Amino acid sequence: MKKAYFFLVFLLFQLKIFGQENQDKEFHKVVPHWFSAWTLVYKDLYKIDTINPVEFVFFDENYVYSTSAVTIDKGEIIDGPSLLNLKLNWKKKLHNGSIVLPNKVSIPIGITSYASEIPDTAHHSFFVMPLPGFWEKAGIESKELGLDNLITGVFLHEFSHSQQMLNFGIKITQYEKEHHFEVHLNDDILQNLFSQNKGYVNLFNAEVNSFYNSIPDKGIDTEEVLKGLKIMDQRQKKYLTGKYKTLIEMDDIFLTMEGLGQYSMYLWLIHPAGGNINKDLALKGVRRNKKWWSQEEGLALFLILERLKASEFWVKDMFGTKPVMITHLIKSNLKK
Repeated sequence: MKKAYFFLVFLLFQLKIFGQENQDKEFHKVVPHWFSAWTLVYKDLYKIDTINPVEFVFFDENYVYSTSAVTIDKGEIIDGPSLLNLKLNWKKKLHNGSIVLPNKVSIPIGITSYASEIPDTAHHSFFVMPLPGFWEKAGIESKELGLDNLITGVFLHEFSHSQQMLNFGIKITQYEKEHHFEVHLNDDILQNLFSQNKGYVNLFNAEVNSFYNSIPDKGIDTEEVLKGLKIMDQRQKKYLTGKYKTLIEMDDIFLTMEGLGQYSMYLWLIHPAGGNINKDLALKGVRRNKKWWSQEEGLALFLILERLKASEFWVKDMFGTKPVMITHLIKSNLKK
């Protein structure tokens, strides 16, 4: 009888351990993969060895996995990956449908992915994103890239912003304190303000088309680049006037930030040690339905810049302490 009881307890213990491991399986598989993808782009391609402090918040349908003591104060300690110079301590707990982020804001679980600054820190950031199973159940897909590659790309794009708090982040925060518009200040602000303005949209589409036309399979068509820059200047001078005049700088900032995010995603997708996808297919997958203006145009600008000058000469400035605009880099390198 004692042997049977002992066996039953042992069996239940084993089942519990198996259940916990099975629940955490996606976390242990996916997060190291995402971190490896970031290391490939950031360290191997961009030649940057260290990253600024970040608190991570990942979640699935039942659990939240985090390095933040605000998000999880008394959760279960679990093994988890570190990232470059960041030594991370992980916990998990049931989220019951909502999560407290490191900035102490509570959000319902859902499809979301972004980096944001943690208040009252030295411009440290947090990053939040659901694990792939959550995306799959939401019906997210990509025919060109496949779901796993798409989500890895999303991670790379959004996580890049966590390393821009000391340059663009400070600039945006200060601007937001000083200016207020009828729509929320984010990378889609111009799209939200002018998407119903036919004249604005026509100019915007013309400049984007010129930029993509400037980068054929090989080389660069500088006349098309200059044409696109001229139309951009016309668009900004015609429509970003009066109370919108200060948005010219925000336009440049968001094109730079969103463009770099898309470019980082693209570089990983085409790399043999990354997604290992054909360039044309990868570009189509990154552009998706061309829905988001700043991402669509920003990517074209970075593809232009890389043909003018290798990324090793300019990319570190994108993660530095002073904002460097993509349009300025293109113009300065066109003159050389």
